[in-house]
Amino acid sequence: MEQLTAPAAEAECRSAFATVRLAKNCLWWLVLLAVVVQLGGFVLVRFVDGIPEPLPQAAPAAEAVRAQTQPAGAASARSQDVGPWRRALSWGLGASKFTGLAGGTLLTLTLLLAVKLSLVGRTGGIAGFMGAFFTALVMWVFLVPWQQVANFSFACGALFNLGELEGRTNELLSSGSVLFAAVYYLRFVAYPLLVVGLLLVIQARFARGHRRMSLGVAQPEVPEKM
Repeated sequence: MEQLTAPAAEAECRSAFATVRLAKNCLWWLVLLAVVVQLGGFVLVRFVDGIPEPLPQAAPAAEAVRAQTQPAGAASARSQDVGPWRRALSWGLGASKFTGLAGGTLLTLTLLLAVKLSLVGRTGGIAGFMGAFFTALVMWVFLVPWQQVANFSFACGALFNLGELEGRTNELLSSGSVLFAAVYYLRFVAYPLLVVGLLLVIQARFARGHRRMSLGVAQPEVPEKM
């Protein structure tokens, strides 16, 4: 089998690292886009008028009174908009939940490959790549929907679907509890924003490692003593 010299092996590792860097960038943007879609869905359901929410079971009379007081044209227009809007929002949140989790998993594995290439090729920048990898591990923990994977009642992930968001929103509007509101906004706002912050840390640490690698900062080889 053909053996590569040290400079040739380092050049091969740098060429492979270019592919790893491209994959990292694509996956990074995929996860960021998924989290942004999740936050956008939360804003639409919670704050924007016109996005349908399931009504509580105990309020049919209130809904009937509101339907009688509204103009017929507005009521019919709203009933026509409910279907397409809700289907689009349900599909968008479901798709972003899948792509966010899958992209986060692949991003973590890609950063692990960057660490291995840096070690094998002695290209430098191992500290930055290692920091980006461990940060990605923490981010992956927050992306996993633990409430569905292991049926935990005390743990959840940053990703959600429309049914879960609407159910919790209706509970918030009906309960009026400050503690429930704190948990609600922690679940649907703080966790996704934390994932965005971790993504920025990953990008910064990877860039630091790549900059040191580009400068050729590597551990010098210690000559063997005769």
